[in-house]
Amino acid sequence: MALTTIKCDAVIKGKVTGEVLFSRKPLSFIGGVDPKTGIILDPLSDQCGQCMANKILVFPFGKGSSGAGLVLLELARVGKAPKALVNLRTNTVLLTGPLVMREFYKKEMPVVCVDEPAMEELSQANEVTIDGTSGTIIISK
Repeated sequence: MALTTIKCDAVIKGKVTGEVLFSRKPLSFIGGVDPKTGIILDPLSDQCGQCMANKILVFPFGKGSSGAGLVLLELARVGKAPKALVNLRTNTVLLTGPLVMREFYKKEMPVVCVDEPAMEELSQANEVTIDGTSGTIIISK
């Protein structure tokens, strides 16, 4: 198995390993994700029908309403949240979910940002280890 290390900027630090669910399209959590199952419902998504539960969710950025963090919080409550988020860019609306999750449920969800070449590397990944403290992602292909 080939390993590649790329740099990331940690927005919310943490270390986690998991299977990658990669999307080239922005994701709306309100209406685009079932908050009880973690299944992507957005018919415009290239991952429509896929479940994000316990996966490293890689997507360019969130889109849509201010409720994205609440959907992530509900996913954590029911045990269907992704293990981590990897974005080209993120925003405070999306970050509210992982931040509140830490306080309410004592669960960690690292959130990191990467550049476009790194995002392209991640498109071929099966499994990754995110280390927000060292600012690295180790990719297993």
